[in-house]
Amino acid sequence: MQLQKGNIDKAIKAFQKAIVYNTKFIQAYTSLATAYLMKGLVDESIETCLKAIEIEPNFPISYNNLAIAYMEKGEYDKAIENCDKATELEYEVAPEILKELESHR
Repeated sequence: MQLQKGNIDKAIKAFQKAIVYNTKFIQAYTSLATAYLMKGLVDESIETCLKAIEIEPNFPISYNNLAIAYMEKGEYDKAIENCDKATELEYEVAPEILKELESHR
């Protein structure tokens, strides 16, 4: 099921609001980063992932999202580094991501 643009905008606002209420709400940061990616706001997604990692350096989803964002920008060295960190933290990275990054190692 594909989200409509308006629904992504609503999700972004909801996650931003959640973060205002709880600045340590790591799941809101990772969900916000995903919503930004869905909207094509790659730089905002990266910024949000980096903030999430600053708050909780061992939350693997943040590294996975960061890897995807860097892939979108064509920054494969950074994508590989973050994908490897997600894997190191025992996150199951999607096979499609692993396959795409393999050709850039």
